[in-house]
Amino acid sequence: MAVLEKIRARKKILAIVIGAALLAFIIEVGIEALGRQASNSTAAKVGSEKIDIMQFQQRMEKEAAADQNNQRANQQDQAVRQQQVLNTMINETLLKQEYEKVGIEVSDHEITELMVGKNPAPAAMQFAQQVGAESPAQVQEILTNPAKFGATSDQLVEMRNEWNKLQESIVDQLQMTKLQMLVAGGLQANDLDRAQMAEDEATTCYITFVKKDFAGMDDAKFTVSDQELKAEWEKNKEMYRLEEETRDIHYIALNVVPSPTDIQAANKVADNAWAALQKGTGIDSVRILGTVQIDTVMQTLDKYTNKAVKDFVAGANIGSTKRDTVINNHHTMYKLINKMVSIDSVNYSMVIVPGAKSTQDSALAMLQGGKTPEEVAKAIKGAQMAEDRWERIYMVPDSLKRKFESAGEGYFVMNSSNQGATLLKVNEKKAPKTFYTLATITYDAYASQKTHDDMRAKLQDFLNKNKNAKDFAENAAKAGFQAMPASITPSTAQLGQNPYTGQGIKDTRKAVKWAFDNKKGQVSPIFSDNNDYLVAVCLDEIYDGDYMPYNSPELKEMLTTKVRNSKKADALMAQFKGKANDLAGYAKLMGAQIDSAQVVFASNFVPKLENEPALIGRIAGSQKGKLVGPWKGENGVYVFQVYDVKTDGRKPSKEELDNRYAQQRGGGMVGNPNAMAYILSRATKVKRSLINFY
Repeated sequence: MAVLEKIRARKKILAIVIGAALLAFIIEVGIEALGRQASNSTAAKVGSEKIDIMQFQQRMEKEAAADQNNQRANQQDQAVRQQQVLNTMINETLLKQEYEKVGIEVSDHEITELMVGKNPAPAAMQFAQQVGAESPAQVQEILTNPAKFGATSDQLVEMRNEWNKLQESIVDQLQMTKLQMLVAGGLQANDLDRAQMAEDEATTCYITFVKKDFAGMDDAKFTVSDQELKAEWEKNKEMYRLEEETRDIHYIALNVVPSPTDIQAANKVADNAWAALQKGTGIDSVRILGTVQIDTVMQTLDKYTNKAVKDFVAGANIGSTKRDTVINNHHTMYKLINKMVSIDSVNYSMVIVPGAKSTQDSALAMLQGGKTPEEVAKAIKGAQMAEDRWERIYMVPDSLKRKFESAGEGYFVMNSSNQGATLLKVNEKKAPKTFYTLATITYDAYASQKTHDDMRAKLQDFLNKNKNAKDFAENAAKAGFQAMPASITPSTAQLGQNPYTGQGIKDTRKAVKWAFDNKKGQVSPIFSDNNDYLVAVCLDEIYDGDYMPYNSPELKEMLTTKVRNSKKADALMAQFKGKANDLAGYAKLMGAQIDSAQVVFASNFVPKLENEPALIGRIAGSQKGKLVGPWKGENGVYVFQVYDVKTDGRKPSKEELDNRYAQQRGGGMVGNPNAMAYILSRATKVKRSLINFY
C-alpha cells in the first residue's frame, strides 16, 4: 500500500496549492464584495439552473491544483482564467440539460462494464496502473475489502475520492458520445445531397470577367438616411442580438516606459556589470552588485538554441565573456564558467536496505551471490527495490559521480549509515560528453518611481480637466494620449482583447467592472493594477436591450457602408447596363482590365472574386458563352462570361460523399462538444454574473 501513502502525500501538496488559490481569489474579490453579494450568490444562470459562486470557487481551486506545474497557466491573467473556467461550467450545464431533454442516460450496467468489466475504459486501466493494482477490478476490490490488502478504510479515503471522480468523468464522456451519435444520426446525407455535392465538387467553370469596384467612388455623393439604416438593420436584426449587456467605452492605457534618464541609469548599471564580469573566471564580482539577474546553466553544446551563443560557447576559453547588442533596453552578457567531460546518464538497479550494518552486509552478499533485487526485498523486511532506472548524473556531487564512473559489473554500497544503506549496480553508462557551464547576466531598464509619478500626474491632470465621456474621447489626442474605443460585456476579462488570440492588457478587469458600476458619461479614476500600465476609462453608451441598436457607432458604420455600397451598385448598374455587347466594351466603360478565374462551386470563396457567394451561385447557373451582367455584388459590379466548363470524370463513392457531408454539414461539423455547447447557448438564456463579485 505504498501507493496510498504516495496519494496522501500528493494530496497534502495539492491542499496547500488549493488553499493558496482560494486565498488569492478571496483577496481578489474582497471580503466586502462577497458580503455585498450575500443575497445573490449566482455566478451564472443557464436557463433556470444556477451556477453558485461557491461551486465556481471550488472549480477554480481544482483547476489551480491541476495546473500547479503549468508555468503558462500560472502566468495567465487571473480574470481570463476565471472567465474560461466559468464558460466551461456553463457549457457542461448546457450539455447536461440537453442529456435530460433527449433522455440520454448511462445505466449501472454500462458504468460497471466501463469501470471494472472485461474491457474497461482506458482511463480506468491507467488509474489501476498508477496505484499499482493488477486491474481496475482489483482497485474496486481494494476499496470494498481493504482488510484483505492490509489497509484501513482511512487510508483509502483519497483513493476512493479519485476513483469516484474517474467514474463521473467516464459517465460524462459516455453521455457526450451518445449525444454525438444522436446528432450525427440525425444529420445524414440523402441522395439529393450526395448528387448535389458530387456535381458541385466535380464541376469547374472557367470565366472571364470585369469588375468595377466601389472603392474609388465618392462617398459624399451617396448619402444614407436614418430610415434606410433602420430598414437595413431590420432585415437581419437577429444577427445583432445581444447575448449580454454591452457598453461602449473609450480607454487610455498609458504604457509606463523608462524615461531617457532611466535608460541612462540602466546603461551605467549594465556597464558596471560588464566591467565586473571581466574579473577572474567566476561571477562573484558581478553577483555582489546585486542589481542584475544571473542565470547559470550547465549543458551540452547541442542544447544551446541561440546560434550566436552556441558559437561563443564552442570557441571560448574558460573565463571568456560576450556582450549582446542592447535591444529594447534589455542588456545581455555571458561568461563561460567551466568545461568538463562527464558521463551524461546511467542505467542502474537499486536496493534500499534498512537496519544495522550486519543486515546491510547480508543484503549485499545476497546480491553479489546472484539473488535478484526482488528476492532480497522479500527476504529483508522493509527493503525496497527499483530496476532499470535512468538518471542524468552530470550534476550530482563529485563524490557520487566518481562512484558511478568507477562502478564495475556488480552491486556496491553507494552510501551507508547506521540506519540503512543504498546498494547499487550500474547496468549501462552513456558515453562521456562535454558539458559547458555558462552564466547569463541580464538587466532591463525600468521606469523609476519618479517617471511613474510624473506619468500618473500628467494623466490625472487630463482627467481633472475632462470629467465627462465626450471631453475624454475628444480631447485625449490633444493632451498626448490615445483614447481607444471598445465594446465590452460582463464577460470581458481584459481591455483591448484581440478577438483571435483572446489576449489584451493584463490586470484590467477592475476597469471593466467600473464601467458596469457607473452611469453613462462618467470618467473613471486611474487604475494601476498592471504595473506596466496606467488605465482610465470613460463610459460612452449602455446597451441592455435584446438587440444592438442600429445607431450604435460600430453597427451604424457597418450598416452605412452596406447601404452606401448598394446605392453605388445601383448607380453603376444604371450607368453601364446595356451600354456594351461584350467584355471588351464593358472593360472600356468601367476603366477595368479583363481578368479570368476558376470557380468550383463547392467553395463560397474565389480569391479574385473576393467574398461573393451569390455571384458564385449565379455563375453556376449561367450558360456557357453567354454574357452576364452587369451584376450587383457586395464589393463591386461584375460582368462575366463562362467560356468553358469541365467535369471531373471520377465519381466519388457513397462513403466519400457521406464522410464529406458529415465534415461540412453534419455531425463532424456540429457534433463536437464546443460546437454543440455553442448551438445550445443560442437556444438557452445564459446570464453571466461573475462581474458582480469583483
